[in-house]
Amino acid sequence: MEADPDDNKFVDVAIAANADLLITNDKHFDILKQIEFPRVSIISFQLFLKDF
Repeated sequence: MEADPDDNKFVDVAIAANADLLITNDKHFDILKQIEFPRVSIISFQLFLKDF
C-alpha cells in the first residue's frame, strides 16, 4: 500500500490466509475496497463488535 508501506504485511497475511475480513480502523486500508482481487472486506473494530 503506497500510503503506508508498513501495512503491507497485514494485507499479505490476509491474502495468504484467504481471509474474508480485515478488521482495522486504519483508513489506509480503504484502498482495498477499490480492487476486486483479492477480495478482502475491510471493517472497523466498532462494526465488527456490533455485527459479530
